[in-house]
Amino acid sequence: MKIMKYLIVLSLTILFVFSARAQENKSIIKATQTEKSTVRSKQLGKSTIKATQSGESTIRANEKQRTKVKGHQSNKPIKTLLIGVSHWANYGQKGNDVVQTNEPDILSNQYQKELEEIASKIKKFNPDKIFVERVIDYQPKLDSLYQLYKTSNWGDNKRNEIYQLGFRIAKSLNHKRVYGVDFHGTQFPFDSIVKVIQQENQMGLMNEIQIKLQHFAKQYNKLVAEKKSLKEILIFLNTKENKKANLSLYLSSMSKVGKLDNNIGIFTASEWLRRNLNMYGFILKYIEPKDERIMVLLGAGHIAAIENMMDYNSGLEIIKLNELIDD
Repeated sequence: MKIMKYLIVLSLTILFVFSARAQENKSIIKATQTEKSTVRSKQLGKSTIKATQSGESTIRANEKQRTKVKGHQSNKPIKTLLIGVSHWANYGQKGNDVVQTNEPDILSNQYQKELEEIASKIKKFNPDKIFVERVIDYQPKLDSLYQLYKTSNWGDNKRNEIYQLGFRIAKSLNHKRVYGVDFHGTQFPFDSIVKVIQQENQMGLMNEIQIKLQHFAKQYNKLVAEKKSLKEILIFLNTKENKKANLSLYLSSMSKVGKLDNNIGIFTASEWLRRNLNMYGFILKYIEPKDERIMVLLGAGHIAAIENMMDYNSGLEIIKLNELIDD
């Protein structure tokens, strides 16, 4: 019974890490439905209708365009602003997870004012391209939503960080598009991990994973509950300590699941790294010779992994968020 109790706790805890992704998928479906109905409106004109065309032909055309992008060939490193965020669209939504993180009410007057201030500072950085957490095949829909954002009040009540921060900055800089660089062609067999932990009686490892998740959640929830400034929240998410703790969940903890003849934990950790390596590669492929500065807006866990990869690329110069927004 004690083992089963631990098993249930771990299952719920692990689900917390990926609950945001499920919510994001729901947001995509809802956004797509909104897009389709809005496109039919005569007020948006022919340009928006053209932008919202989807299907295989549009995706193939977008893929063809991507393959034509030339890599950055300048000897001068590209200034790369990395912004790790939480998922603001989860505000007010509670699940059954043991570990809960709350989200700030990003639509409140307080945070809207702070968003404008932060966006204005990032605007001065003047990124040539902005990359966000959407799969590359979603690009046609992302383009159409960006057009809606620029030409209507569609984004006024949208909480997603892509729209609230990514689109906001892109519009202020008159960018033609925002680039999706996510990758979902991976597997995360957490049910199998739970079974192996139970079979091998690795309760110490179970506690280790719980402690890491709960430590972060406690700190983050405190900031949100006290209505700390958005600047404080973002700086917290992007500290060196939090990035290290985030990545260590996979490299230091998940990789130890099972005995030598069972690599389920190692496989899961490698899949997380593979997802982020693909995202990193997409960013590199989108960069053009003319680009001098880029901005990468992703979940904090992705930034933790991708920043480590970028550290080994002499063609990129990482710019810390606090260097721009911390007065």
